[in-house]
This record gives sequence, structure tokens and C-alpha cells, in this order.
Amino acid sequence: MPRYMGSRAWHFRATQQSAVAQGGWMRPLQRHRAVFVPRGPRLLVSFDTMDAQLKPPPRRPWAWDLAETAGWSHLGLMAGPVNDWYRQRAVLDFFDALRDTCFFLQFDDVVFYGSSMGGFAACTFVASAPGARVVAISPQSTLLAGLVPFERRYPAGQKYGDWTDPRYLDAASCLTLARSTAVLVDPYHAVDTAHVARLPAQRLTVLRCAFMGHRIPHQLAGMGGFSTLMRGIIEGQGDAESFAAHLQRRKTSGSYHKALAKALLAREHPALAAQVLKRYRSLPDATPVPLLAARVARQLGVTAGLADQRPRIRGSSASRSPSPR
Repeated sequence: MPRYMGSRAWHFRATQQSAVAQGGWMRPLQRHRAVFVPRGPRLLVSFDTMDAQLKPPPRRPWAWDLAETAGWSHLGLMAGPVNDWYRQRAVLDFFDALRDTCFFLQFDDVVFYGSSMGGFAACTFVASAPGARVVAISPQSTLLAGLVPFERRYPAGQKYGDWTDPRYLDAASCLTLARSTAVLVDPYHAVDTAHVARLPAQRLTVLRCAFMGHRIPHQLAGMGGFSTLMRGIIEGQGDAESFAAHLQRRKTSGSYHKALAKALLAREHPALAAQVLKRYRSLPDATPVPLLAARVARQLGVTAGLADQRPRIRGSSASRSPSPR
């Protein structure tokens, strides 16, 4: 599979032409680009994810289609060839300038939106628009090692980002300026939940996506209706109850069943993983998953072998399998 490094100017040309044709603009920010399209009184400020560079040209910012369909104004920050978590002076200066020129005040509603690296940016750059709202998926609160010693997934982001500049550095402080924050997170993903635990509890809504891991957008897209779901949340119409109702779609989602089986294997519950795999095979669009099936069988065999080695004492808990945790 080719790796597209979308840093060449022609990769962005069609997006720039579309923005200009609608009265907007595109600005280079050293490693990054910002594109603005004016449409309506709601402004969506979005941030690319890490894998934006893998997408073929023309390069579009995160949520481009969503904002266009909804008729929202859109300011999209597009990642450069190095994933530095937007921790570059040019980006920090850009948001300072937007704040100082009162750019955000021309809109009735401003929503900062992103996932993972983009979620971190949404949770921090909102400080440039006090009173704006945030919708973030699996965000990091910061990559500053002294504040999040549990975060070891992104050494490149810590290396290439400027974590000495105090501006927009930590979501734990920046989000105190937001009107509200909605965060989508897997409550069983230890590192992601540790980041969310650092966020200020006031005006925070946590939408739990159990066993979806870090790549929640991928799992929700597999269920169908992802754009409609996120549009409702961004427009402030999505609450925990309606979100839970949407998650009922996971019962017919093949990608969710596979993710759930893998999560159960990681927690050493192969019998439950086998049950999930059986349900997966009954789905109309299920495809063969020989590697996953082999993992389930292998772990079941190991578990059975360990059980055979345990002393069996009638009437004692030693003869029973441990309960899932």
C-alpha cells in the first residue's frame, strides 16, 4: 500500500480552489496548512488525525464533507508530513492571531473537533476562543512527559513537537475556557481514560464507547451513520441516552464484533471471545477471520491446559473458573 505524504502543494490545490471560490482562503503554516470556508453562523474548527498523510490527493481537512453537507463554516487545520501534535510556533501564532483579531466572534457557535492527535488540538486550541464548544474523540490531554508519565505511544510527537512553549499546552487547563466538552472514549482503554480523567469535570460529557479501542471513528463508521451521529453531537443535540441508542447498531456490526473478540483475548477471556466470534459468523456480511479464530482456539487450549493442572477439591472455589473482571 503506498504511503502518501501529502505535503506537496498540488495535493492541496483542489481544496484551496474550492475554498477561494466560496470566499475563503488557505494559509501555509510551515509544516501545516489552514483552510477556511465561510458558509453559515456555526463554525467547525477541525484538526487532521495522524493518518491524514496516508490518504491520496486531493487532501481535505478532517470533517470537510461533514461541514459542507451541514452548511457550516469550516476552519480546517491540515497536518504536515511530521506528526508533531500541532506543537509548532507557526500554528500557535496562528491561533493567537485569530483570538487577537476577534475572528471567532463573527460566528454564533464555534465547535472545535478532532480525534486522537486532532482531539488534543481541539481540547487545547479552544483556549483561543473562550466560550466555544469541544467535541473530541480519544484525545490526549498533553504529551508533556512530566504530566502524563503513562503516555508512551507517541515518541515522535514528543520529539518533533515544541513542548516548551506554554501556549495551548495542556487540555486540563485549556478546557476551563470551553462552554462545554463532549468526549468519546473507550472506558476500558487504560491510557485514553487516564487522559480523560485529567480533564476538568465541569461541563464535561463523557460518551462511553466500550471495547472500541482507540480508533473509535473507525468502529462507529463500521456501524453506519457516523456522519449523522457526529452532526447531532456537534449541533448539541446528542446526549448520553441518544448516543447509547445509536450504539445498539454494534449488534449487527462485523468490525465491532472483531474488535470485541480481540479485546476479550487481550483480557484473557477466550471463552467469551469464542462466543463473540460465533455471533460474528452469523452476521450476513461476515468474512472469514482465520487469524482471529486461530488466536481464540490457541488461547482456549492454553486456558484448558491450565485448568487441567489445577487441583480439583469438591465444594471449593478452586474447582471453579475465575469470574471475568
